[in-house]
Amino acid sequence: MDIVLLLSFGIIVSLIWVLNKKITVGIWSIKVFNSNSIITEQPKNSELKEPTLQASDVTDIPAEFVADPFIILHQSKLYMFFEILDKSLGRGVIGLATSQDGEKWKYDKVVLKENFHLSYPYVFEHNNIIYMIPETSEAGKVLLYKSKYFPYEWEVTSTLIEGNYVDASVFQYKNKWWMFAGKSGKLHLFYTDQLNGPWIEHPKSPLISNNVQITRPGGRVIVEDDQIYRYTQDSKPNYGSAIRVFKITHLTEEEYEEEQVNLVLNGTNNISDWNKDGMHSIDQLKVNDSEWLTVVDGHRLEYKNHFVWKIERILAMKRKKEIKLTSN
Repeated sequence: MDIVLLLSFGIIVSLIWVLNKKITVGIWSIKVFNSNSIITEQPKNSELKEPTLQASDVTDIPAEFVADPFIILHQSKLYMFFEILDKSLGRGVIGLATSQDGEKWKYDKVVLKENFHLSYPYVFEHNNIIYMIPETSEAGKVLLYKSKYFPYEWEVTSTLIEGNYVDASVFQYKNKWWMFAGKSGKLHLFYTDQLNGPWIEHPKSPLISNNVQITRPGGRVIVEDDQIYRYTQDSKPNYGSAIRVFKITHLTEEEYEEEQVNLVLNGTNNISDWNKDGMHSIDQLKVNDSEWLTVVDGHRLEYKNHFVWKIERILAMKRKKEIKLTSN
């Protein structure tokens, strides 16, 4: 009898623990705004007031959040690629939104998914071909995708580097391709003559070690008037807290020097704001000599009951099946 009571008590305690366990979930959204130049200072609060794109705008899968936006202009139309966290899978896929003017954006659909997590869809054009380097660290390599039928069909064209690198960010400078990539709290740098490689690690790489505030890339590297600016995530005190910008002052195959310019984006700490708890990605597109289109993301933390969160994931799987049936 005592054993039965003890087992019953243990089951009740375990059940109470399960029902009361909490989980912290970051809910990311995206904002687009115009600026007169590249972002090297904090934008006005009014420019970040309301998000442009949220999880609720996604119509073809159950989305937990949208993040990591990148934009490209193609045949007079703007395309935004970004991560969608598919709630039914618990991993990222790449979504698409479009705009004619940069102000009004319309969600289109998921354009790239794999059996591993995807995020940070670094999209760019080279020799009239549109490429994308999404984060594929879960696959253990940095993959280069090429558009077969823009913007909906993509194929892997090559493996650029092997390893669990995050947020690979490429740019061209003085007839070479360069790539920043984060790994285990370190900032790595690679270079090559041809986009497809072979990529060579810089002799100074890793450039920075054991510093989560300035080692993980946080957006497109901007080369403007022969000046190079890299944006980096600041993950203190929490992941996705802020974005800092650095100016690269000396870059060759042998040397690397940079200086910090500013902290440019962070959370508002205002309980009602969509970006209350931080921001961690930025992309910028030059429209003309005095106008840039800027897209950023930000998040607020929600504290949920773990059991309820699990149930939501199960319901999301059901909803995804219903969406597929409706669309067929």
